Amino acid sequence: MYKHTLRVNGEYLAKAQTFPANTNAIGNGGSNKAGSTMGAVEVVMAAAEDVTLPATTRVTLQLEGSDNNTDFTLMPVAFSSVTSGTVTTCKAGDEIARLPVPSNAPKYMRCRIATDKAGVTGKVDVFCDFLPR
Repeated sequence: MYKHTLRVNGEYLAKAQTFPANTNAIGNGGSNKAGSTMGAVEVVMAAAEDVTLPATTRVTLQLEGSDNNTDFTLMPVAFSSVTSGTVTTCKAGDEIARLPVPSNAPKYMRCRIATDKAGVTGKVDVFCDFLPR
């Protein structure tokens, strides 16, 4: 199963969402039920189309959790990385970020996507990858 992704068809935390430039945004897919997965899920952000990131752009993917699907707070996991000193281009389908869902995650989760530079272009998908056991 190396380099294979197992995801639920049609379930996205973000689907073809414009990558935020120098700001952050909640995923346009809303929330998904995440509780009781016991560490068997990772969240992946991948390019839905070609994505261009200016030199030294910080890319962040965070998860927010909620027990009632209304009041969300940041969960204690996040992906954060700074691109190289040159423009970075990700082709459609390229993985940009991956992070685990904590085993004690609340019932619902949603994603927050952020960058710290203007000039970011392209769209991304964020989805759950179910880990084989």
